[in-house]
Amino acid sequence: MKRKILQSISPIIHPITDLVLERYYKGQLNTAPLEEERVLLLAPHVDDETIGAGGTLRQHIEAGAEATVIFLTNGAGSVSELGQSELIERRRNEAYNVKELLGLHDVRFFDEPDGELASTDSLQQRLKQVIEEVQPDVVYAPVFVDCHSDHIETGHLLRDALDQTKRDPLVRLYEINTALPKEEINCVVDITKSFDLKTRAVEIFESQRIDFDGFLALSRYKAQLVENTKVEAVETFLQLDHETFKKRFDAVYGKYAYSEHFKQVNKASTLLYAIFKNLSFKQRVYKESNGGGSS
Repeated sequence: MKRKILQSISPIIHPITDLVLERYYKGQLNTAPLEEERVLLLAPHVDDETIGAGGTLRQHIEAGAEATVIFLTNGAGSVSELGQSELIERRRNEAYNVKELLGLHDVRFFDEPDGELASTDSLQQRLKQVIEEVQPDVVYAPVFVDCHSDHIETGHLLRDALDQTKRDPLVRLYEINTALPKEEINCVVDITKSFDLKTRAVEIFESQRIDFDGFLALSRYKAQLVENTKVEAVETFLQLDHETFKKRFDAVYGKYAYSEHFKQVNKASTLLYAIFKNLSFKQRVYKESNGGGSS
């Protein structure tokens, strides 16, 4: 019923969304060169890698890099009408299809229970082994302010595993459920050439009963952040060195229940609400994580 209502008013909503978000994301940033040779991405769930950084992964691969993705949970908690065992199998097959489409070097499955991810000693050791094997120049993980606990715990796991290795990769935090405030975006990747491929990758996730058009629309709106008008689609990140990532993560970890404050940005028809709902609170949390104090 809700979907039908949103569809009926979309001719009104979308022009307003265009106007507001094209202004909100107006900026003069430069796009980042992707010079890393070894890339590791941590995906709490199958599809997070594509939603958050699918175009960027493809751009890395086009530049000659090897990209490895670790899927941390088994996907059994996805929104679907399928039985649990069938859903887990379908999600894994979808991951392999994305691997082929994007040209990923490797995918790994840690198969932790969906919705129960935690940075345990055993999981830290598993991730540490992969990090030491892959020796990534950059690691992608979800932002630490997010509606889903698995997304936050992915950052927690990365924070703990990196502390046990001698590797010191860049950390790029990508958006899934909860968008970064625009002032926190310090790395923009031009995915104009890979946007169609990202769209095709999103279409692979038929096991999920959710909308993905909001994620794709954001790539277009955020192109306004870039001064170069030839850039038509981007993915955006908060890029940090290892020590800064650890400090910012630790400063706010466990302090707030974000699911009570934010709405997921998956629907194009509700993007305005999702972007601006409690935005000032979100900005305060990020400021607090950077030593700005809380209020």
